Amino acid sequence: MFIGCTSTKNYVLKATPSIPPAKLAILPINNNTNDIAGGSIFRKLIFKDFQQKNSGYEIQDLEETDKLLNEAGITDGGQLQFFRPIELSEILGVDGLLYIDLDELKFLTYPYYHTRSVKGTFFLYNFEKLIWVKPIRVTTKYFGIKSMFNTVSGAISGDSDRLNDGLTQAGVDIAIHQGIKYATIAGFKHELIPEMTLVSKKLFDNIPRGSQANLSYVKKSEDEIKYLRDKISNKESIVTDEMYVEKKEKIDVLEEIIPILN
Repeated sequence: MFIGCTSTKNYVLKATPSIPPAKLAILPINNNTNDIAGGSIFRKLIFKDFQQKNSGYEIQDLEETDKLLNEAGITDGGQLQFFRPIELSEILGVDGLLYIDLDELKFLTYPYYHTRSVKGTFFLYNFEKLIWVKPIRVTTKYFGIKSMFNTVSGAISGDSDRLNDGLTQAGVDIAIHQGIKYATIAGFKHELIPEMTLVSKKLFDNIPRGSQANLSYVKKSEDEIKYLRDKISNKESIVTDEMYVEKKEKIDVLEEIIPILN
């Protein structure tokens, strides 16, 4: 097993960091893959983990989040970019927003090599302030060492029996991994649920603990939401340019590669 940090990418962080929020809405996935169902499953899995674990956040129910967003004309994660975070906080009545970019859902099967990979990028906001970003990828790699060795050595030496053994085993490996794919679909609704679960675990292990127990902060955040809603009721803008003074920081990808040799 390998855990490390890989290529860095620039993300925008607010110049004045805030403390972690207390009440968190897990926003609809911004799905950058072709797997539509995978995005919904991934979001529900993350929501379930936050519900079951003591994260320090009060988690808004997904149905409530989606209902309020739909009433504001937001029906999918791709539309979130047209709203400022503070506007979403006012709409949802929360101080915390968890944006999720689903960047990668891969299940590739080759004769001697198979890979399963999930990558998500997570953005934690406290009202208008981006206070934490983390791209997380989990990859399972299967290497058919024996079948590859027999195929190559048989081809080089002219040993047809060894060559056939290698090719046969490669075919078996493909069948096994296709079987794993369909078995995980049948048992978990998606073939990459194991990797999604590991990404969610890493998210939970790394995200700042919420401020739900900080009662004075909770009162201030509730007052802030009321203030924002009063301004909206009076048809006043809640967005000002001063809120969005930004700086660039490089964020490492938290990556785990699980090699399986056969």
